[in-house]
Amino acid sequence: MTNSASQIETLYSYESETFAKDVYAIALNNEFCISVFGPDGKVLTTADIGGGCMIHNTDMKMINELYNDALENGGEYFHRAGLTGFQDKKAHVPFANSRYDVRDRILYVAIQEVTDGQLIMMFDAAVEPVNVVKGVITIHLLITTIIMTLVAAFVANALAKKLSQPIADVNRAAKKLTAGEYDVEFTGEGYREIYELSDTLNQTAHDLKRTDMMQKELIANISHDLRTPLTLITGYCEMMRDIDGENNPENIQVVLDETARLSSLVNDLIDLSKYESGSQKLNIESVDLDFLLLETVERYRKLMTDKDFTFIYESVGPTFARCDKKRILQVIYNLVNNAINYSGDDKTVILKLSVTEQGKNLVEVTDHGEGIAKEDLPLIFDRYYKVDKVHKRAVTGTGLGLSIVKGILESHGASYGVRSEIGTGSTFFFEI
Repeated sequence: MTNSASQIETLYSYESETFAKDVYAIALNNEFCISVFGPDGKVLTTADIGGGCMIHNTDMKMINELYNDALENGGEYFHRAGLTGFQDKKAHVPFANSRYDVRDRILYVAIQEVTDGQLIMMFDAAVEPVNVVKGVITIHLLITTIIMTLVAAFVANALAKKLSQPIADVNRAAKKLTAGEYDVEFTGEGYREIYELSDTLNQTAHDLKRTDMMQKELIANISHDLRTPLTLITGYCEMMRDIDGENNPENIQVVLDETARLSSLVNDLIDLSKYESGSQKLNIESVDLDFLLLETVERYRKLMTDKDFTFIYESVGPTFARCDKKRILQVIYNLVNNAINYSGDDKTVILKLSVTEQGKNLVEVTDHGEGIAKEDLPLIFDRYYKVDKVHKRAVTGTGLGLSIVKGILESHGASYGVRSEIGTGSTFFFEI
């Protein structure tokens, strides 16, 4: 109100041509009722906004009293009361038999000195019963807070159960998995992360189950391969000890052959352990793979002369690679031995050396045996894995040869793989 009085005084002093309109705009913007009196005591302009105000509902006698009150207070006078209180000169009026007092109107009178006398301005505005509104809002806020707290607690509890229940289910299943129950199934429900975690744990359980089965098969195979030569060695030694004339070169050779078989098995286990632990050191040098493969083929031709095996070697000529000669030769031997064991009726093993478009040496070993099923191809290089589940004396080894090949090639950073079809044979290859 005091700011509005200052604005009206400025408008009057500058003799605004739209004085009445500007005063009405001030009244409308601030929701005031305004009456402006000039130096001659006459009304210059008035704005009755909403009606029911004190200055527009009283007589000139009361207006003069308000003017005098303003003069006595240095040119300003505030009065708060209801309309009835104003007429009766009461400060407060009881409201609805409550403990609150109503101050539903506020009146302001301002007297300003201007060049031609005094400018008298009277303002009137409705004042809400603040204490009543405050009390009602406080009660409503309290009720709303209690309701929202209860709703929030209920929703939080429901969400907590929904979010924690899948985790609890996964945790129970994981405890079974750690106890060795590999058939446990993780059923993810709730949200995406739980589904992904369940899928990962299901795959883990599947891999652990497969590894456990392979370990058991390995133990069974190793037990068989250990027991058979040990039985033969024991039997022949007892025979040579107890029977005259049995201590001959033939029986001694049997003992030596079975001892060599045992030594080969132990060496395979030691090699695999070294490659898996990363303790095997490589002696890198420049190696002529063509010479190495040709020399290997000639050795096998001499070794297998009496067994009707055919060894074919195809080459692009001398080509060199940076590698550990001894370990790469071990890879070639393992692949050739594998091809011999599964070569089929034609007993043909093909070795091929070529150069890829990227300039790498490609070594391939092919047999015309029964081939490998598609579902077994991704597992063929895994430790413990053996395609031939029925143990045969003629097919030597414990399923560790290809795992050793994998360890050696990976230590060289070489790529490797196998192509195979049932009934046509297999081709094992590596690039270095």
